[in-house]
Amino acid sequence: MTHSRFPRALALPALLLAAGCGDTEDSIPVRTCEVKLTYAPQQSVQGTVSVIGEWDGFSSTSMLKLQDRGDGVFTARLEGLEPREYGYRFVQGDKQLMDPQNPYTRWVRAEEYSKLTVPDCRQPALELRRFAVGSDGKVDVEVAYLDGTDESGPAKEDVVLTLDGEAKPDAFDRSTGLFRLDASVSAGKHHVKVTAKDAQGREAAPLYLPFWVEPKKFRWESGLMYFAFTDRFSNARADNDGPVADVDPIANYQGGDFAGITQKLEEGYFSNLGVKTLWISPVDQNPEGRFIGTGGKYYAGYHGYWPSKPRTTQRRFGTLEELRALTAAAHKQGIRVIADLVLNHVHQEHPYWIQHREDGWFNTSASCVCGTQDCDWEEKRLTCKFTDYLPDFNWRSSEMVDQFISDTLWWLEEADFDGFRMDAVKHMDQVAGRTLRGRLKEITAMTGTEFYLVGETFVGEDGRPQIARYISPRELDGQFDFPLYWPIRRAFADGEPLGVVDTAVRANEVFYAPGTLNSPFLGNHDVARFMSQAAKQLEGSGGDPFSNQRPPATVTDPAAFEKAKYAFTFLLTQPGVPLVYYGDEMGMPGAGDPDNRRMMRFGNELEPLEAELLELVQKLGKARADNEALQTGARHTLRVESDLYIFQRSLPDGRGAIVVINRGTVSRPPLEIDLVGSLAARNATYKDIFSGRELKLEGTATVVELPPRSVSVYVPGAGSQP
Repeated sequence: MTHSRFPRALALPALLLAAGCGDTEDSIPVRTCEVKLTYAPQQSVQGTVSVIGEWDGFSSTSMLKLQDRGDGVFTARLEGLEPREYGYRFVQGDKQLMDPQNPYTRWVRAEEYSKLTVPDCRQPALELRRFAVGSDGKVDVEVAYLDGTDESGPAKEDVVLTLDGEAKPDAFDRSTGLFRLDASVSAGKHHVKVTAKDAQGREAAPLYLPFWVEPKKFRWESGLMYFAFTDRFSNARADNDGPVADVDPIANYQGGDFAGITQKLEEGYFSNLGVKTLWISPVDQNPEGRFIGTGGKYYAGYHGYWPSKPRTTQRRFGTLEELRALTAAAHKQGIRVIADLVLNHVHQEHPYWIQHREDGWFNTSASCVCGTQDCDWEEKRLTCKFTDYLPDFNWRSSEMVDQFISDTLWWLEEADFDGFRMDAVKHMDQVAGRTLRGRLKEITAMTGTEFYLVGETFVGEDGRPQIARYISPRELDGQFDFPLYWPIRRAFADGEPLGVVDTAVRANEVFYAPGTLNSPFLGNHDVARFMSQAAKQLEGSGGDPFSNQRPPATVTDPAAFEKAKYAFTFLLTQPGVPLVYYGDEMGMPGAGDPDNRRMMRFGNELEPLEAELLELVQKLGKARADNEALQTGARHTLRVESDLYIFQRSLPDGRGAIVVINRGTVSRPPLEIDLVGSLAARNATYKDIFSGRELKLEGTATVVELPPRSVSVYVPGAGSQP
């Protein structure tokens, strides 16, 4: 596969044209900074279109009329604007409209407008003119240095192109202002970065160009997502350990670190599970002390959700270099790494709170503690704070938005992340996700490299509208599928009829827009463990994480592991990006937070039932990684009963998979099923990944065996043709 991009400028409607004057092969071009607005409505427009803007106080008497290009697109040039950010809207008749093509917005006096950024045109600029990466690793890049309007020329130093951090001193031609790179790289992830200053020391916005060399296009659905909760996953370095004094171990640091995750990557733990996306805890430094949390108990910041310092790794997790080693180890295996991103709040020790609490960066007078009297979690969701020591951000502050998006992109580059899991999405104005997505799409437009943004919006079974609100090409790729999670727990942990999950899956299919990449799951760090619910360990005081009656160290009930077998077979064959919460793959028990965050166990530490469950999950993960139908194929229910669930996944070319979950305890005769779509026209032999049993596809006369208390995933056997 070859990526080729020739973006002279990004296709944004509020566009500052940085075209070069005197742009020849023997002179350095100069930026012109023409300010141009473009309105491309979704439907044809009758009458005139004007623009109202912050540059003249949104005056309705001096609105600038846009010119119709004759193709349904309207344009206008703005003259004499000072370098800064401006809010604007288009005006059509008596309606003011946001710019439908512009992802960036600005709040002005409690009103949201599209955002236009006018830079200081004396600054130099960098323009990507060519970017091509072949599947053989050949890289061809051309970047133009555009001089500022006072034509200071490039600095003698500080004009640099690097490939994977290594400077290429011969890449820049001072006579033309062109950077050129023609190189070959190995398979995996790489990046080109270009930085430049002019002779006056003014810096151009740098170009960061990450890219992958892979045999075929990566898809997020191609494998599992795994949440390695950093402090509780694996401890490889004892010298960075250190619990906080006078805090219960269950709510304290237990030693997990970046080096521990890296070690497990290198041992093949994640690749053996079929993991393609690795999610890690928030990486920012958290406070050193103890603070009152849920249930009036003291907690340390082991979880990472109390950021206390920007652009600084949590010292107990490791250094920035160790974080880079983690992502590098993952990338060698084609695994993407996403970091948990906390943008709703910071800890009261954070310098932003100390320095900007009076600058409009935080919801201060309007804020209350979520869930207290007159402070409903939903009604006050945008302004309430989770607790008194976590001041809540005001995402209507443009300065705060700029700072936090800058910090997030710093982490993206410095740690080489591939996306983010956005915490507490519903507690922030949508400017948060839309601005981040806009900046990531700028990188994608230049390089073809895609980034995954998945959100966390904690809702009930009826919460699809709340989740879908944040999912679009302008914002999140998807969210964690809570409306499916609750039926999964009811059907598989509690034993309710399997029609419960089929109903939920069908509801998803008609509700979410095509292309939505939600993440189904059966457990996460905010709910009691699946295995403890399946083993009925959460009744009475067993559900209290600090109780002496909380679940014991291991589950010994074979019936609970059988429930997990059914649940994982369903989960890991679903559309989307299925999540495995660390420890669930081997049946880790636990009550609610923080008991659901016990230290992970591996290898010889596992009991036989745990090792058996791990092996089953590994087989399912490998089957998904090896079979495209289980990744992106259409899903169709073939049969659903109280204890029987059969569905197919199929691709248009005839490749597919058949999934059978039979909780029945007695033998029953083989069942004739009616395949649909492309599979109905197939004559092929499929094989069960567990038993090796064969299934002959014969359209509407396909007969499937139903051993009691069994799961089967039938995929094409060796030599099977699409």
